[in-house]
Amino acid sequence: MQTNKTFSIIFFTRKSRSVANKLSIYVRITVNGKRSEISLKRTILLNEWDSSKNRGRGNSYKIRILNTYLDVSFPKNRTV
Repeated sequence: MQTNKTFSIIFFTRKSRSVANKLSIYVRITVNGKRSEISLKRTILLNEWDSSKNRGRGNSYKIRILNTYLDVSFPKNRTV
């Protein structure tokens, strides 16, 4: 008998309620088809977010810190 267990992590943004040109960053964790969304309590400017890669765009110190945080705190998508 074969069972499929899945685990995935994606990052996405929502428009900030307080500042017009900022985005709030969230993570969605899916395990066996059940989803949970968590706010990372971090914001980024609209033009600094790459929605196709789901990470910060650019090479500034702030963006490198954010992308490192995303990589270290939440490993890449994978199937278990």
